[in-house]
Amino acid sequence: MREKLFSKKALYYILTAIVAIGVGLIGGIVDTIQPQGLVDTATHLRYPLYFFTLLGVFKILGAIALFLPNRFDVARNIAYLGFTFDFIFASFSHFSVGDPISKIVTPLVFLLILALSYSLKNRL
Repeated sequence: MREKLFSKKALYYILTAIVAIGVGLIGGIVDTIQPQGLVDTATHLRYPLYFFTLLGVFKILGAIALFLPNRFDVARNIAYLGFTFDFIFASFSHFSVGDPISKIVTPLVFLLILALSYSLKNRL
């Protein structure tokens, strides 16, 4: 019998960590402290900076929620939904201002990673 390179559980944790750490924690901190690059992006997308402050706090809370135990499944599902909205609106925002395809597709790639994580969560 051949061993699998990754078990479903390991793949779930890897995919979830990509979203939780990469987008949730790091992205949330960046949205909250608002370095010049984020200010430029907010101006380009025509969003007020206070939007990113709240978005950053929600991203950090969502990252924490993704790793809560099974008894907090409702909170985890809300976090999955929140990140889903974040990725869809990020992609649409870049599309709406005429950004290059790479900026439009990147959030959709994260959406795919999130969907795979969610799918594996329900199978474990």
